[in-house]
Amino acid sequence: MTFTEEQVEWIVVEVMRRLEPMPATADQRSSSSATDLRIADRVVTMRSIEGRLNGVARVVVKRRAVITPAVRDELKQRKIELIEAPE
Repeated sequence: MTFTEEQVEWIVVEVMRRLEPMPATADQRSSSSATDLRIADRVVTMRSIEGRLNGVARVVVKRRAVITPAVRDELKQRKIELIEAPE
């Protein structure tokens, strides 16, 4: 099966829309430290961290979470530690 460029783009947009995380709950934001940000998403994208990194020293994700390269670059640039928590 062959897809056009437009079809591939539509598929990617639709998959990302479906993977879009629900707004964080208080439980997801709470952590052992006020400078930790816990993200329960299976796929961590820039949208997952958008506007949530001010004052954060560590981002804690699930052990098998997929972290996009853009997120890794952003955390590195801001000198924020990325921690994989056990499931």
